[in-house]
Amino acid sequence: RGQAVELNVVVVHHNSLRNHAQDIYGTIANLVNGHNSYFRFGGQPYAMVEAGNDEGHWRAVEDHFRREQPDNVFVLDLVKPPRRQALDAAYSVVKYLLTKNGFLSQFLNFNTHDHSRCNDPKSSRRSKTILQGLARQILSKCGARVWWVQLPREIPLPAVFVGIDVFHAPRKYCLEKGKKTAKESVAAIVVQIVRSHDESDNTHTEIFSQTFRRRVGNEMGLGDSMRTTVSNALRIFDVNPMSCFVWRDGVGDPAIKQVAREEIPAVRDALKAKKGVDVPLSYVVVQKRISTKFLSVDGRSALPLGTFVDGLQGTDYCTFYINGTAPSYSTPKPARFIVAKIDDELKITSRTIADLSWALCHDYSNWTGAIKLPSPVQMAHKLAELAGGMRNAGQEIDHEKFAGKSYFL
Repeated sequence: RGQAVELNVVVVHHNSLRNHAQDIYGTIANLVNGHNSYFRFGGQPYAMVEAGNDEGHWRAVEDHFRREQPDNVFVLDLVKPPRRQALDAAYSVVKYLLTKNGFLSQFLNFNTHDHSRCNDPKSSRRSKTILQGLARQILSKCGARVWWVQLPREIPLPAVFVGIDVFHAPRKYCLEKGKKTAKESVAAIVVQIVRSHDESDNTHTEIFSQTFRRRVGNEMGLGDSMRTTVSNALRIFDVNPMSCFVWRDGVGDPAIKQVAREEIPAVRDALKAKKGVDVPLSYVVVQKRISTKFLSVDGRSALPLGTFVDGLQGTDYCTFYINGTAPSYSTPKPARFIVAKIDDELKITSRTIADLSWALCHDYSNWTGAIKLPSPVQMAHKLAELAGGMRNAGQEIDHEKFAGKSYFL
């Protein structure tokens, strides 16, 4: 896509790291630039901002960004929470300030590992591993594709992948009401476009996402939200899709018919409005909080990573399971995939849907291996959680400004 974009990196660092922030930036810049990506860090930060703890942290960020900023700003925040604290109390406030104003950001927690004191080989190796993952995450947030997974050739491309999840904030005690109350729930919808089976045609991710406030605990009624999000994605990326695949999380068995009846026509309307003809789609409900587990025949071990199980059908829908994780210390729970709809025009089976889902379980750039859910669903989960932690449930996020960027990772 032409000349590389050099990011204007604003380094926010804790005051105890003032003698190390420049060196840490240099190390991260070398790792980011080592990917030979479209996005690059400069030899020097655009600005260095020294911050303190808690209010001293977000006040410093707020003061700096009151000034006019250049294009392509990326904020690298070197966080060192007070001793015995795992997270900085100001994190959510700083993240809110930056996201509200359309700035990409990445946080590096020095309580997880002190990158300024790598005095032995073991500590240096751990620091390098963490910073390599950080570099991948930075590029992913900017819109670079850090790796490519092969999709089943039966999938008609260009294709639209849609992931939906709803976040419900935990209840907290309210002094005014004298009881525990919950914030509004937040629905997140992530739309990803894949245009070609050729890796060279997919160097950038085409992702659009939106969030929507919901009544506390409400999972239903997302038809209009899905229509809006898919329509906006097709308009922004100017694509005429040949197929659409939807993965819906957070729906129990009794509600499947209702959500499918609400959401499938809404997605069809958005697809038809762009192309003028019907686009075939698949609609799959993904359930991760289930009690089903699979063991070997002798009962001594869990099934390996990537195990596919079908044949355990409900009365209404084709169902299959994928074992997306395989921890050595416990028996993993698979994810259950309930295929509520496959249009005949797709000319594929539920097994192709399983192969596609498993491929996308490897396409989540925050993790180098497989995850439990297809990446559009996991990204929707991350976005809903981020927006749900904001005081206004993410209503001030400029979603179109973040088009093509996975800012929520």
